Amino acid sequence: MRFAIRFALASVLLLGSFTSSAETGTGTLVLDLKPFRSEVALKPKIESQLKTGGIEWGLRDGQMVVTLLNKRFVDFDVNYMTRYGSTQTLQLPAGTYRLTTVGFEPHTGFSVEKVLAKGAYVNPDVLSFTVEAGKITTMTMEPLIVDEERTLFATFFTPTLFTTVAVEGSADTTAAPAEPVALNVRDERSISWPDYKGPLKFVAK
Repeated sequence: MRFAIRFALASVLLLGSFTSSAETGTGTLVLDLKPFRSEVALKPKIESQLKTGGIEWGLRDGQMVVTLLNKRFVDFDVNYMTRYGSTQTLQLPAGTYRLTTVGFEPHTGFSVEKVLAKGAYVNPDVLSFTVEAGKITTMTMEPLIVDEERTLFATFFTPTLFTTVAVEGSADTTAAPAEPVALNVRDERSISWPDYKGPLKFVAK
């Protein structure tokens, strides 16, 4: 009799572990950051240094921010550092999330303000993704160096983050982008740092 009671209790606890996420309206986000690749020939020393890199990002109130700009200039809780070739897993409330990139192109300048004005930019809401209760949403980032950036004094290599999202078992084809999205490409939709008036720019008070 005691064995039967213990078995029944264990079964209830095990069932609860599978259903609790659905009952509380939470799902799982997995950020899968692949090892970086390069279409540009790299010197062994530079390649070795780049392999130790990664991305800094944060997530709050339905907003995910990935920053290539030093986070001291960004007014957002950027509390994750995910290295190339690793994953990060979070439990999140079910819902739709928006991803914004704070990008940076290396430039020379006689002051920090001038360097930021030339090189920093924001790609607002560059993609959106859905977290469904009890399901796993996998965001896969493929860092690929497609070009080199030259300044007066040095050459820089910045991977472009080609990103896709897949929701486990979802029949909703609009829940994730169908084609890879380049998060940190500067184009006509990007907002230059001087022109950006949104909440992500840190302003000292």
